[in-house]
Parts: sequence; structure tokens; C-alpha cells
Amino acid sequence: MSQESSQIVGCRLLVPDGSMKDVIAKLLADAGMPISYAGDRSYEGVIRSVLFPEPFNVVRRLRPWDAPWIIADRKAELAFTSPDLVAEAGCEDQVVIVASYPLSRAGFGGIRLVIAVPPNSPIRNISDLSSDHELITEYPNFANRWLMEQGVNPRVRACHGSLEAYAGIADAIFETVESGASLRVAGFTVIAEVIKSQCCLITNPAAWENLQQHKIIEQFKLLLDAVMAGRGKSILKCNVLFGQAPLSRILAILPAVDQPTVSNLANKAGFAVEAVVATAEVPDLILRLKKAGATSVFDHQIGRYAD
Repeated sequence: MSQESSQIVGCRLLVPDGSMKDVIAKLLADAGMPISYAGDRSYEGVIRSVLFPEPFNVVRRLRPWDAPWIIADRKAELAFTSPDLVAEAGCEDQVVIVASYPLSRAGFGGIRLVIAVPPNSPIRNISDLSSDHELITEYPNFANRWLMEQGVNPRVRACHGSLEAYAGIADAIFETVESGASLRVAGFTVIAEVIKSQCCLITNPAAWENLQQHKIIEQFKLLLDAVMAGRGKSILKCNVLFGQAPLSRILAILPAVDQPTVSNLANKAGFAVEAVVATAEVPDLILRLKKAGATSVFDHQIGRYAD
């Protein structure tokens, strides 16, 4: 490393391997910060962004499970993980959660960490757990601490893999769920919700308090926030011609969170109207706008057009 590059203050970024790899890669690419790798088996990539100049443009891909302690130990300054993994690492006081994002391996959403019991279990609530019971989990450290706070002390066993397979072996499981469908299919009953969790961006207090690194982190967050704000939104456009529909009727249909933009048509025959709307509402809005007399209704995000 040259003397010049060693004087640069920057942030080292960790990105997830595993189920969240593609989700975060798309988020970064959509934010104008794509990462390229030498090959599928490479765990070091290069991010193209002015926020990450050399040598900080080299990012490392690893499991989100390991990100909290690496950040806490100041071996990197930015990483994507989740609060449940921060809790398992036991370093809640050594990391700063910069932002949370409703992302999951399915693309959107979050998870819940729950305690569930197998079919026909006599256990109905947390207080029924005792030292005679065995609880299996991928979160042994967090489980032990949380159960101790509840005043119960089942034997906690660490495992890896699908915990639903432990029906007939475990008295209870301490497990993450998205919809809970897998647990229901396996006959498990949730008796407690421990924590709600979703993807988050973390740093360490040292980087957060460093003026130069803090600025980079805030700019990085700003770019990601802009992408997340735009997802699920569409720009809906239409024309309102004189004599066909009152402008006030069209504006009353559109959401009032952000005021629609209204401009004169080139031939002075009416107005062009555009508004940012929730994509899920577009089909209904198109029908209502057409019924109200709007013409040339167009949704920029998904390309629906109604002349």
C-alpha cells in the first residue's frame, strides 16, 4: 500500500454470503454501487463507488452470523446483518445499527425469533420449561441469556439446520420464522416471540464517531434509503383534456401524500398530471382515472398504458 493510500480514511465493507447474497447485491447495484468478483468462488470483490476509493473498494463476502463480532473488533466498518445475529454474538453494546431494511431471502420482509414446541407437547408457555426439558437452537448464547431473564433454565443444545426435524427429539426449539408456514406444516406451536428482526446495516462506535467515516456512512445510507424508498412506487402519468374532465376530479383521485405535478400540455388543450403512487394501487387508480375522464394514463415502473 502506498504512503498516499495509507493516509486515506475510508470504510471497509462486508457483504453477506448465503441466502442474502443476491438480495444485498441487487440493493447495492440499484444504488449505483455494483460489486464484481473474479469468480463464483471468490470471497473478495470490488465495489464501484466514489464512497469506496482504493484500497477500501475491496469488499469481503462472508456469513452475516460473523459480521457483528468482526465489526465490533474493528476489522471492518460496515456490514449487513440482523439484530438477532448481533444478539447471538453478544455485542449489542459494541455495534451501532445505522439503518434497518425490510429485506429477506424471499426479497422483502423480516423474520421473527420464536420458541415453539412439537406436536402434542404438554408445554403451553415459557413458565412450563424446566431443567428437565431440552431446547434446541442455532442461537445458544442468545437463548441462554433470554431464558435466564425469563427465570427458566431448560438445557440448551446448539445445532445447525432445519429445527423442524427435531420433533420427537427436542422439547422446544428457539427458531427464526418468516411466515411460520414450515413450523405449522411440521405441527409445531409457537409459545413465545423473542424478537422481531430484519436486515440491518451496522458499524462500530469508533467509525460512527469519526467525522470522516461518519460522513461516508451517512452518504452510503442515503443511497440505500433512496433505493428502498423507490421500491414499490410508480410514477403515474395522465392527461386531462379541457371539456373531458375537471382537473379537480382527477387530483382528488390521486394520493395526497406528495402533491401531484401539474403542467400545461404543449397544445394548450389541457394538463399533464403525474404523481408518485404505491405500485400496488396502480391498477385501481388507472381504472378510476379512466372512469373520471383522464386520457393517456401511463405507469412508468411497470409499463401499463391505457389510451
